[in-house]
Amino acid sequence: MRNTIILTILLFIAVIGASIYYFTGLNGEKKETLRPLTFLPEDTFLISTFHNDATTDNIFNDFEIFEALIGKSEMKQWQILKSKLLRNTVLQPYVEGIDIYISLHPEKEHISTLFTIPTHEKMDPEHLAAIMQEANQHFNVTQKDTLGTRIFHLANSRKDFVVHIAYHKEVLFASYSDSLLYKVMDNKAPKLAAAQIDYFVDNNSRNSPLSVYFVHDQVPNIANHLMRNASGNFLRLFEHLGGQSAWNLNFKNDALILSGESETQHRKENYLEVFGQQSKTTQRLFNYFPENTASYLAFAVSNTSRFQQDLEAMFEKRGEWEKIQQQFGELKRSKDLPLVEDIRPIFGNEFAIVEQSNQTQLGFIALSDSSNLSKRIHALASAAGDSIFRFDQANIPYALFGDPFKTFTRPFFIRIANIVVLANNQSVLQTFRQDWRRENLLVNTLGFKNFEKIQGNEANVTFFQRTRTASPIINYVLKPAYGSIFRDKENFGFQDFFSWSAQISGNNGDFLSSIYAIYKSKNALGATADWTYEFDNRPITAPWVFEHSDTSQFILIQEQDHTVHGIHPSGKKLWSAVFQGRIVGDAQQLADRSIVLVTDRNRLYRFDSNGKGLPGFSIALDTEPSYQPTIAELDGQQVVLIPAERKVMAYSLDGKEINRWKENTLDGKILFDIKVRDNRVYVGTDNGHFYQFNAQGEMVKKDVVEASQFRSPIALTAVPDNKIIVMAIDTAGNFVRMDFEHAPEKKQVGSWAGKSIISFDSNNQQNASAVVVIDEKKLQVFGLPDGSARYDFTFTQQVGDRPQYFNNGSLLGIASRENSLIYLFDEQGAVHSGFPIEALPQFYYGKIDYNSGNYLLCVRRDKKLYAFKN
Repeated sequence: MRNTIILTILLFIAVIGASIYYFTGLNGEKKETLRPLTFLPEDTFLISTFHNDATTDNIFNDFEIFEALIGKSEMKQWQILKSKLLRNTVLQPYVEGIDIYISLHPEKEHISTLFTIPTHEKMDPEHLAAIMQEANQHFNVTQKDTLGTRIFHLANSRKDFVVHIAYHKEVLFASYSDSLLYKVMDNKAPKLAAAQIDYFVDNNSRNSPLSVYFVHDQVPNIANHLMRNASGNFLRLFEHLGGQSAWNLNFKNDALILSGESETQHRKENYLEVFGQQSKTTQRLFNYFPENTASYLAFAVSNTSRFQQDLEAMFEKRGEWEKIQQQFGELKRSKDLPLVEDIRPIFGNEFAIVEQSNQTQLGFIALSDSSNLSKRIHALASAAGDSIFRFDQANIPYALFGDPFKTFTRPFFIRIANIVVLANNQSVLQTFRQDWRRENLLVNTLGFKNFEKIQGNEANVTFFQRTRTASPIINYVLKPAYGSIFRDKENFGFQDFFSWSAQISGNNGDFLSSIYAIYKSKNALGATADWTYEFDNRPITAPWVFEHSDTSQFILIQEQDHTVHGIHPSGKKLWSAVFQGRIVGDAQQLADRSIVLVTDRNRLYRFDSNGKGLPGFSIALDTEPSYQPTIAELDGQQVVLIPAERKVMAYSLDGKEINRWKENTLDGKILFDIKVRDNRVYVGTDNGHFYQFNAQGEMVKKDVVEASQFRSPIALTAVPDNKIIVMAIDTAGNFVRMDFEHAPEKKQVGSWAGKSIISFDSNNQQNASAVVVIDEKKLQVFGLPDGSARYDFTFTQQVGDRPQYFNNGSLLGIASRENSLIYLFDEQGAVHSGFPIEALPQFYYGKIDYNSGNYLLCVRRDKKLYAFKN
């Protein structure tokens, strides 16, 4: 791939066409007509049409994508034309209910837009003159006769906006280029072919607010018009293809999606035709592509024998097959390795080409059987050191898979899992191998996850271009005029698109095709914050939301220098105070709105909602707390119970230590928090000793789970007869239940690594309803009390942070620190709308004030707390 594939340009053109809604919005039913299209020049780049009804107007009213690609200034001009001209009461009876077409046409240094508006019946010339006379109140209107038609020229006072309007054979034409109007009205100028027009009309969906029509033979012309250099691999797929595509818009406010059908002229020398008799199939190779991927072309074959047959037909048509047979005949004679019979079966049905941000290229080919490669590898290739090989014979990938590998004449390759990765340089492979080991992969980025949710992974051909990594290449390839548009962030929004992509699938000789542009919508969760709060140091706790008064709540969070901040729901600072040490576990609020927490500097704090310490606090503790306190009522008295390794420390709410609790030394280290129910205190330890204490701190019962180790908290649930059951999961994946009367029950529910994270969705007042297990990259959720599997989810990076629970435990929050993504799952395991979002672990989701909506409070690497309204 010599340069990045500039599909961006095609989408840029398509979306310019889409924006005609600002120029329309008239009510009425659709009237099909071929007549308006017969005036369009032969070199038309693209055509689109809108249904002229109120529904279309409403759909696109907040479609940010259009303004991003067309430009703010252009949109304003179209709004003026719409309100001052098309809304004119004299014109409306002629155009009400008419489909309006927009087409794009090449001119010397730019692309000109043509608006084509047929009328129901022939318009009286005096009516048009009256409309122009009224327009004279807002524009400087002049006119002249050309080719027997009167052309009106409308300009604003600064003459930086000029539109030309003509009424020719019962069709209104408008353009910013008068020469384009002359071309349209010139009967001698070549026009679109009748077959092309018929295809557009036949595939123009009545249910789509926008349809787009594209002639394939225009691809080279578009590339030459917009680019400094020759077109890249993707655009070359369309060269000499013939035929056309018709797409219809699928509405989504954070993505442009065009889907439809494509027909070709079945020229066997064209590579894309090899996939015409294939059918869409799952593509998986993108899971291996590096994070710095600028673009890729991925291919998948559903019928191997048909693919091989059509590929050979292509080579024969090009006059290359005999040469390929001669070249590989020597390999068959010398090493008994026939190309089709022995070499092709080594490889699978997927292959791809990746262009990286530094313009280096990688090839990827799936293996059908890695052991088969191991047997044949020394007959095919020679070792180059560092587990890198190089094909002995030139053009093997090209002979097997065709055009994508034409530049990989005699590549080096390595094996990763069940694929081979190719490059023309050993250092490129070494760098990729490092990226693979470090999991620096495209699939681990937030943008690609959003892309995957919109575009599926079933196709025969997929093109993908990532805007951020491809931007330098795009800037270099585009001609200066178009490069400046791409870079202009004030008037345009090209940089706000994560990616551009296209998918093509065989369809009985023709194709199904789709185009996608994924947009970073300003209205999407995580895009535009209601407010931010800046810290001097990195925040180190989750944000908590507590009551501040009868009328408002507030946010509490601690930063790295141990300063604790109280923040108003509007983002304004209420107070701050430096605490001794880092907060351990969670802060908790009591009924009187005071807040209790402990720190790793052996301090117990209790303070009011204004940050003022209550009398007697803070208190020095004898031992460092191992987790957050539990505040419970024992024998009618509020007690603060603090886990501290092998002891339980207890304090009254006025800061007095209850010494009798210190007398108990446990046989293991306390796991997380202490549970309290019905005047009984329950504690679990890492070596399988579980305790039940009474309200006075006396051990009542003890259970020991033999041959088990624990790294998870305990949970409580009530069974018939109000008996309390203690639940835990050991490091071997056993679900353990204890009632302190019978032998503990064990049930194997999983097999996990010793460092798996296990959590229950409960607090001291609730029965646990689910257990959450995070085993490296895999999330599993089991229902309680039976331990039945509910759902699972696999992340692309290892998860090392504990789960969080929101909305009374119905929403599960998971943070992936490695790629700075946070997830929110509902009770059915579906990812909550708007997630994942780029942020650091420890966040909050829910109301931030009594009457507020739901907010996401999260921290990013810039040391700011962000408040995003959902």
